[in-house]
Amino acid sequence: MTAFTTGNPSFSDRQLADLAARHFGLPGTIRPLPSERDQNARLTADGQDYVLKIANPAEDPGQIDLQNATMLHLARVGQSGIPRVVPTLSGADRALLDVNGQPSAMRLVTWVDGTPLAETTRSVAQLENLGRFMGGLSRSMQGFGHPQAFRPDFLWSLDHVIQLKDHAEDIADPTRRALVKNLFARYETGILPRLPRLRASVLHQDANDWNVITDPTDSTRIAGLIDFGDMCHGRTVNELAITIAYALLDTPDLYAATRALIQGFTAEFPLTEDEADLVFDLMRMRLVCSVCLSSRQSKLHPENDYLLISQAPAFALLERLERIDPGFMIALCRKAAGFDAVPGAGDIVADLSTRALHPILSTDPRRAARIALPTDGSRKGMPAFSDRAFDGWMAAQRPATLPKDIPFLGFGLYGEKRSVYTAAQFADAASDERRTRHLGIDIFAPAGTAIHASLDGTVESVTYNADPLDYGHTLILRHTTAAGRPFFTLYGHLGGSLPSLCRPGQTITAGDLIAHLGDWHENGGWAPHLHIQVITSLLTQQGNFFGVGHDSLWDVWTDISPDANLLLRLEPETFRIDPEPPETLLARRRKVIGPSLSISYREKLKIVRGRGPWLIDHTGRRYLDTVNNITHVGHCHPHVVEALARQAAELNTNTRYLHGAMPHLAERIAATMPGDLKVVTFVNSGTEANELALRIARTALAKKDTVVLDWGYHGNSGGTVDISPYKFKRKGGFPQPDFVQIAAFPDPYRGPHRGPDSGPAYAADIDRCLDATLARTGTGAATFIAESLSGVGGQVILPKGYLADVYARIRAQGGICIADEVQCGFGRVGPAFWGFATQGVFPDIVVLGKPIGNGHPLAAVVTTPDLAARFANGMEYFNSFGGNPVSMAVGHAVLDVIEAENLPARAVTTGEALMAGYRRLADRFPIIGDVRGMGLFVGVELVTDRDARTPAPEAADHVVDQLRLRGILASTDGPDDNVLKIKPPLVFGPDEAAILLAGTEAALSTLPN
Repeated sequence: MTAFTTGNPSFSDRQLADLAARHFGLPGTIRPLPSERDQNARLTADGQDYVLKIANPAEDPGQIDLQNATMLHLARVGQSGIPRVVPTLSGADRALLDVNGQPSAMRLVTWVDGTPLAETTRSVAQLENLGRFMGGLSRSMQGFGHPQAFRPDFLWSLDHVIQLKDHAEDIADPTRRALVKNLFARYETGILPRLPRLRASVLHQDANDWNVITDPTDSTRIAGLIDFGDMCHGRTVNELAITIAYALLDTPDLYAATRALIQGFTAEFPLTEDEADLVFDLMRMRLVCSVCLSSRQSKLHPENDYLLISQAPAFALLERLERIDPGFMIALCRKAAGFDAVPGAGDIVADLSTRALHPILSTDPRRAARIALPTDGSRKGMPAFSDRAFDGWMAAQRPATLPKDIPFLGFGLYGEKRSVYTAAQFADAASDERRTRHLGIDIFAPAGTAIHASLDGTVESVTYNADPLDYGHTLILRHTTAAGRPFFTLYGHLGGSLPSLCRPGQTITAGDLIAHLGDWHENGGWAPHLHIQVITSLLTQQGNFFGVGHDSLWDVWTDISPDANLLLRLEPETFRIDPEPPETLLARRRKVIGPSLSISYREKLKIVRGRGPWLIDHTGRRYLDTVNNITHVGHCHPHVVEALARQAAELNTNTRYLHGAMPHLAERIAATMPGDLKVVTFVNSGTEANELALRIARTALAKKDTVVLDWGYHGNSGGTVDISPYKFKRKGGFPQPDFVQIAAFPDPYRGPHRGPDSGPAYAADIDRCLDATLARTGTGAATFIAESLSGVGGQVILPKGYLADVYARIRAQGGICIADEVQCGFGRVGPAFWGFATQGVFPDIVVLGKPIGNGHPLAAVVTTPDLAARFANGMEYFNSFGGNPVSMAVGHAVLDVIEAENLPARAVTTGEALMAGYRRLADRFPIIGDVRGMGLFVGVELVTDRDARTPAPEAADHVVDQLRLRGILASTDGPDDNVLKIKPPLVFGPDEAAILLAGTEAALSTLPN
């Protein structure tokens, strides 16, 4: 005998009222309540409502013990919304009645006031609150146990659903029967073995929409839960799975409902990762349990049509869920529970963020000219990607000046919401929301463009997805992280060459040719482009994968398909339209900035960021920086940036207070200097440093007379322009100051004395300058200042022994020698560290500038204690910003990087390779007259005639402009502006040298014969 086969108790309302008064002392009115196998009635007495419950005689008394014990436990722990057990007049938790000759338990519990969930309008807020209530209940049930909760034969126990497997045969419809049998198979192989790892507790197990009571004044709030008749011991997560199963019946948006329930539940009672993995499958098995039991009962009682009617919503939900990728639902559950949607998704992203990658196109997309292609209407006049007019429009966007060999690419955006996805495959059985948000990056290029693998991997699938607006030819590659975790990359819209290049199981090496871009007829009906996508899990897909996701579930999709820019490493400007392009900014600049401040190139560049040896423009295009000797250790070096930011957040003030950073940096710099060059003064620029150096020398000599080299340049102040023939001898200049003597420029290539042994001949000209000084002032003593290697003079390496000879002549007359190291110091010329060291001389004063601050305004003057003492003549020297703590932190950081990354040695290696490459180019291009340099201080002189060494400034200008069009920033120097100057950041290495050489070769090839 069971409660399912024994008739319900059937007391009249009058009898029930008498029973309530007799056993509980609560006379009142009775209203019958529905019940499957017991007799229940609502009792109103003394203004309070109760439920009078008379159990079916077949009901196990132990189960009533369990229910009452549970309610008593929940009352003790303060769980709200649960019926409270009302004791009989004798203090018992029940009274025993005779029902058809059988004993039956009668109980009274408090009424939970409100409206059944079934009678309310569903909302996300309501479901989240339901999740919270059930999570709170699960939390409250922790630590509670009861022997009667262990019910292995209980048909509704989700832990033992496998016992219903044979009941699948009772399902009349063969399609539905197959569906249920498949779910049992999945459960046996993938779920059942994992159950022992899950937590267990006593469960309510029946949060259906009639047992859940909502607040009578606000149906989004949960007032309580009733009917503890299906309780048993089981996996704790079953409580949530059962709640979800009931809640999803007839719910329009399965995704939103599932997310809300899990987020609410875990806010009160967090799931373990295993539980989050399995809750979706357990939810489906609750539905399987329901349809199996109803099908069994229908088979036993074929006359009861209601049994089939009642199972219809469960079957409808199962069938609906069958049209959804179960892997995605699991990912959704995991994310809602606070985990990565895909296990290890974050680890995959971290791995890709640091992994070496091969460019996906033959030309690195980071260096290509480009255009952002947002589909939100901001790119005016752009046709849809599926419109044949797009090809012509795209061709018209290509800059007219761009060389034909330089690719012009269009980029479609990851994460963009697009209205173009109207085909049936973008609809969803779980929700009315279409998938519209792009999960990959699009690279628009001509059909036939070669595609290369960015990573080592294995071919997972090669498929032709022929539906309109699908991928066409599609390649999926499998990869593994360093820790062995698998992930995938998808290449879509490929050409018909794919099957001949790749086959499933094939090993792929990064850089391998794997495909070509498909044309309209073979790529799904799109303008030719590559859809590239990273996939952390294929879910249950084969040969294809979702290319767009739901906007409302974007956090789930980003774990499944993180930004494909992990493979491309394009700058963020690639994917947006700059509201102030260069021509607009230039017009604005001209209104407020003086015209004497020059700007490079005919087509102006708007540079928005830098990294290492690269500068990035407003379109996200990378330019190789070959001339910026200011950012010595690379643009935005993280160690320098961090040091600056940290100190700026702590202290920045002037030098009137003691701060350890300044003497420490002075000590580090002095340690690199020879002899007694040990006194350091910090200033803010090379100009300031040269001004101070001149003041020190002139104070010591008590005279202003200065000897300089022709074409020398030492700063932009009045005092330094006075000693800079490069400025005052050119357009807008002025007559040579009478206190300045100009010595012959020691150019061993084009000067009057040629060759490496021309030093003595040039040095002899110093005597002429000193004689002029003697004639003007009565003494030959003068200050001599020169760059240790000439920059603006044309990247000239001074002849061997030149400075030693000059210094000797200057000092013989009592003069002072200043080495200007602003451009060549700090290891640019190699381990010698200082340019003057390559000439074997010890200056009296050394001027340091650009490299010391890596772009931060910092410079220094180093001199001897004797000269420093003579300068301290009573006139205070103070500099508001020189030596401030932030600048000192930057200087320390720059030295740290130079030492840690061994940049001087790298400069020599790269510089030698670069010069060797240019000498090879000189064998092909006679216009290259001379290649000279030391470390990464390199000059390439262009001449129209090698014998006459006639300068070729027009050709040099053309080459510089062509290099810019090819993504390389170069410049010219020298009196005739015919020397390509190459002084890149010292992080410039062999790869960058190869890019520069290839670019120069291409640029030289465009010169007219």
